[in-house]
Formats: sequence, structure tokens, C-alpha cells
Amino acid sequence: MFLIIIALFPPLRNAEEFGFGNIPELSEKFLSVTYQNLYSIPELQTVQLTYLADIYGLGISHFGSSLYRESKISGILRKEIDKTIFIIEPAILYLLQEDENNLGLSADFLIGFPIENHTIYLKAFNPFSWIRDSSIPSELEVCGIYSDEWNKIGIKINFTENWGIGLGFGYEIKFPTFDASLGLLTNPLIPTAGFSFKLSQTRFAIGIQNHPDLGLSETITVNYIKDN
Repeated sequence: MFLIIIALFPPLRNAEEFGFGNIPELSEKFLSVTYQNLYSIPELQTVQLTYLADIYGLGISHFGSSLYRESKISGILRKEIDKTIFIIEPAILYLLQEDENNLGLSADFLIGFPIENHTIYLKAFNPFSWIRDSSIPSELEVCGIYSDEWNKIGIKINFTENWGIGLGFGYEIKFPTFDASLGLLTNPLIPTAGFSFKLSQTRFAIGIQNHPDLGLSETITVNYIKDN
């Protein structure tokens, strides 16, 4: 089974991030549903529902199959202080493997500094975690994004515990009715691509990545953006 190539409770990227070199952006108010299939393997499917209001939010996700299942319920706290944005996501984890039930805890953190057309931020996945009397490998990202009316450019450095350093690059061109993006990940070298369009307040996005050995992964996100 290919599950051994997947880290325990890996970070889930929405489709726009997935096609933009896995580079996330600061979250606004939204309600979204994301479906992801890694390497086109039926056992490696994830579905996530996320809701974020002004300050508080909730996320629910499910990964795997009847033989191996990861479920996660997370809270979201988003606070802006002097133009600095803080996001904390504590979570309850449930892992089912070979009829063995495991409960655990984890937390993700983000600090963002938006300055005009630029955003710089630091994001940590699972810096604090516990499940099966152990911890989940942590990830730390330092990211920067430039965005204007027609273009978006992003770059990040990723540090993954027991895996090493990787880079992410993303470029997006914005059209009146849709956006298209290309990206590249290193360690290993993975090209990415994405496409999104908006109808009224709902944005539909598709992101793909091509692993050099394992093949294509696909992510689809439907995102309802709330009015400010």
C-alpha cells in the first residue's frame, strides 16, 4: 500500500494553493469544500469542509479508506492586531488503523504581515502534536507573495522534520473572468498547475501536481466568499 509515502495527517492545500506551488494565502471569510486525490489512488482521497467567519471558524476533514482512516476536527481563531494577522488552528485527531482506534491533538499557527501588494508570513504545521504516544512530523514555511491587478507571484522555503528543505514557486496570471497558475516544488521536483473562475460569490478551482515517480494528484475546491 502506498500509504507509507504519506506523512501522518499531512497538510491539506486547497486547489488554488495546490496549483500555485503549495503556497497558501491569508484566509478571509469563506465557506469551502475541498476534494483531493493523491497520485490517483482511491485509498488516498481527502474531503474537507472549512468555514471561517470574522474571527472564528471550523474545519472537518476525512482522509483514507475503511482500512486506514484519518479524521480531523479543527477550530480556527483569526485575529488582526496592528495589521499583523494571527491564525491558530487547534485540532482533535482520530486515527483508525487495523481496528486500532487512536485519539490525538495538534495545532497549526500562522503569522502574516500584509504590506500594500506584498504579504510575508510564517506558517507552522504540527509544532505541537500527540497521537499514538508520539508526535506528528512538523513543518515550517516562510512565504512571500506579491499580488497586483494582473499577476501574483509567490515563493516559499519549507522545512520538514526528517525530510529536509524544499522550495516552492508560483506564478498566477489574472484575467477578468478566470485565473491560471503554474508552480514548482523541490525535494522532489514537482510541477504544478491550477485554474479557477468565479460565478457571483462562488469560486471554483482545480489544482494538479505531477510527482516524478507516483504520477498525478488532483484537488478541487468550491469556495463561497462572504461579503465584508
